[in-house]
Amino acid sequence: MQPTIQGDRQPICLQAIAKDIVVLLGKSHVLEILYLLKKSHSSIRFNELKRKISITSTTLSRRLEELVKVGLLEREAYPEVPIRVEYSLSDKGYELGLILGTLFEWMGENYACE
Repeated sequence: MQPTIQGDRQPICLQAIAKDIVVLLGKSHVLEILYLLKKSHSSIRFNELKRKISITSTTLSRRLEELVKVGLLEREAYPEVPIRVEYSLSDKGYELGLILGTLFEWMGENYACE
């Protein structure tokens, strides 16, 4: 049961887009993709991501498409043969990386194995 909200708008945490992004972050390999792109400070090719994460092409393609769709990544395709596609963090993706860094620091302080 959803809480009743006074006024026209629900808080962002109860809106569909926020829920969709939280679900996306929980999908397999999404955090690894975001981490590698933040760590690289530049764009990374599809096959390089595939090698570093050890992920199937199908799964990587789906995750990248989802991250581009919500605006966390930017996709650049170059008209070469074979086609070269590179991915990088968007401004939103970079800002999310900072937030996730803080979250993981907190987790390390509160939930680290001793």
